[in-house]
Amino acid sequence: MMEVYPLQIGWALKKNQKFSKKEAGKRMTNQVRALLEGYFMAGNADKSNRYTAQDMQRELEKCAQEGEIDKDNVPKVTTIQNWISKTTREHREKAATRVLNYNNL
Repeated sequence: MMEVYPLQIGWALKKNQKFSKKEAGKRMTNQVRALLEGYFMAGNADKSNRYTAQDMQRELEKCAQEGEIDKDNVPKVTTIQNWISKTTREHREKAATRVLNYNNL
């Protein structure tokens, strides 16, 4: 029977599924997130001092060399780009909410 049907017995059981598990990926640490927020806010405060994802990664690598953070915790550039996109969206939503609340007073 196994020769005809190549899949293992129980392959479709929920406990054997390998996808959509949150713990499967590596998470960004709070310390790294705080550093990224600092770089992001510096760019918001002074537009000429904006950090790109590559710049942020270089700064995090410097922090790792100095021992401030673990080298394994430095995220990839694409992860930082996604974080920047998410954070930008959140800041725009907060700003829009503030304007609406201010206008409704």
